[in-house]
Amino acid sequence: MDRTYIRAALIASSAAALTLPFSASAQDLETEVEQLRAQVAEMEQREARANARLQALEARLLRIEAEPISPGEALTIRGRAVPAQARPMTLNPSLDNLRGAYPTLSREGEARLVQIQQAEDAAQDPGLGDQPEEESVQKAPDASAAVEDIVQEQQGLQTSRWGADLSVGYSRFSDARINLDGFLALDAIFLGTISIDEVDADIFTSEATLRYGVNDKLFLDASAPFLYRTSTFRSGGAGGAANTPVEATVSDGGLGDMSVGASYQLLAETLRRPNVVLSGRVKVPTGQEPFGIDFVEVVGSEGNLQVPEKLATGSGVYGASLGVSVLKSLDPLVVFGSVNYFRNFERNFGDIDESPGPQPGRVDVGDAVQLGAGLAFALNDRSSISMSYSQRVVGRSRVRLDGQDWQRIVGSQANVALVNLGATFSLGQQLSLVSTVGIGLTDDSPDMVVGLRLPYRF
Repeated sequence: MDRTYIRAALIASSAAALTLPFSASAQDLETEVEQLRAQVAEMEQREARANARLQALEARLLRIEAEPISPGEALTIRGRAVPAQARPMTLNPSLDNLRGAYPTLSREGEARLVQIQQAEDAAQDPGLGDQPEEESVQKAPDASAAVEDIVQEQQGLQTSRWGADLSVGYSRFSDARINLDGFLALDAIFLGTISIDEVDADIFTSEATLRYGVNDKLFLDASAPFLYRTSTFRSGGAGGAANTPVEATVSDGGLGDMSVGASYQLLAETLRRPNVVLSGRVKVPTGQEPFGIDFVEVVGSEGNLQVPEKLATGSGVYGASLGVSVLKSLDPLVVFGSVNYFRNFERNFGDIDESPGPQPGRVDVGDAVQLGAGLAFALNDRSSISMSYSQRVVGRSRVRLDGQDWQRIVGSQANVALVNLGATFSLGQQLSLVSTVGIGLTDDSPDMVVGLRLPYRF
């Protein structure tokens, strides 16, 4: 408190007292002066207590900077340093003073120092412990933007209430096979038709996803994919000669199978325990089903090449999946893994055969199990790189024409394995860019998969 101001106030009060009517008694004037002196003394005591708390806090800060940090504290404080000008002022003077004195201090460091200050204030003045905490004080540490993007991508969790994703992808498939229609004479001479078939398929996808956080543990999402497919079929048996090829291209596109999902955090990450999330998803067959599509013979192929009239954009059946994923932060590494089970439900169709005319029946698409594991490395607070492996084993499918027994579809089982390389970049406080490149490892896998995703947090 400025003593000059206090003296001026006393003099002004005394001068005002001199102008009082003569009816005012000297005892009233003396009482007013005593009250002013008591107020000045109380202000001086408050100033002394505030200076003492400030000196104690500064000494504690110096000790914290010199002391080593334990592994538990390192896990709690881990975060990113944000410039002071990027942080809004709060109603907490202590927090604003910290931001002014330490412009590069992380949010976790702020929370820790404010908690220390509150504890010391409560120790010096027990009455402060009964006061409610400031709402503006951060209660929990924030992970870096890179870690948030990894957690959202792998487990479907996010820090905001609303979120939206827009993704685009490209997949390339190629398959070549030799078809023999005949018999082997004298154990050395093949008599019949030989054809060399090759199929190249390109699939372009775009998907819009909307996410909503019910609370800090439960998150819902809904997605709608759009596909455009083009397939080129080649056969080397035109005119009865294997070296005379014929080619045909079929293209199609449209809405794929829409789905809704949920992610629930069973266990939160601690120093020893990983983050455990249970996820479920339901798929609706809104895309073009692959059953009942007629095949037509390509002119000039001598019956060696038949192509579908149109291409499917969906599975044609309802499906559901259930999985569990774990994630552990080992700064600067993030290790994750998951296991998922996919269930496809039987469904009746008016036509399940490529032969001309309706062939009603029932289809049972094989279930699948998928395993995945990988790690991500945070280059800094805004970018990371990742590497993962995923493998999905698909069971054999069955079909049953009305009035007949079930028949297994030869070659319908699959083993799809991919190695994925990715990079994540934070483009701002709400927008990120996630890029991935996948390389197929088995004959059933796509040759390559490329994807770009833009998650936005509201």
